[in-house]
Amino acid sequence: MDKICSRLFQTVILLDRQYLITEHLIESTRGVLPAFEQAMEEQQQGLPHVLAVYNYVFGLVDHLVRYEKIAFSLPMLNQKSAEFRTFAVAMGNLKDIRNQLQHINNEIENDNSGPLLGTVCWISNGDQFLVSFNDVGRDRSWQGIVLNTHTGQYLHEFCYVYNDAYHDLGGAISGMRTFNEFVNSKFKVEIDGKSYDSKDHFSAYKIEFQL
Repeated sequence: MDKICSRLFQTVILLDRQYLITEHLIESTRGVLPAFEQAMEEQQQGLPHVLAVYNYVFGLVDHLVRYEKIAFSLPMLNQKSAEFRTFAVAMGNLKDIRNQLQHINNEIENDNSGPLLGTVCWISNGDQFLVSFNDVGRDRSWQGIVLNTHTGQYLHEFCYVYNDAYHDLGGAISGMRTFNEFVNSKFKVEIDGKSYDSKDHFSAYKIEFQL
């Protein structure tokens, strides 16, 4: 296997695994949003609900950006193609916000308009829900999802808003799924004559020591 083919082989497998990890996060954790909605309905919302929403969104951003980085590492594909361009648009500037969340790049004392940890907002059954930590000792504005008064439709369904910048998480998830279908249509990985399946390639051990 030459160097380029080996890199392609490994990158396609890595992309597939990151896709599965991201989808597992979405499937196993997205219930925090309807749980928050139910708590609001019952006027029982509390800090645990807020923490759950932030953990879901911060983890989601991290996984999406990792998927994007792996995707743009794929050799033998034209990154100027319509599929790559569409994917890049769907991802937007998630990398920037991921770096902000990971490293707190902006000064903690700053003049930004929104909360230091941003705001999570989403639409459910026509209602908008917003979650944010209130900064203490300074006034910050909350930015919700914009409603188009002409169409009666919200511009996004699920967003993370930081310093007036809207990061469309719903669009990024959709873009990842569409791009993954594109990659799967281009490459078929076989190992020892069998189609690659992630469930056949993992290790899990328990190690016990007896003295």
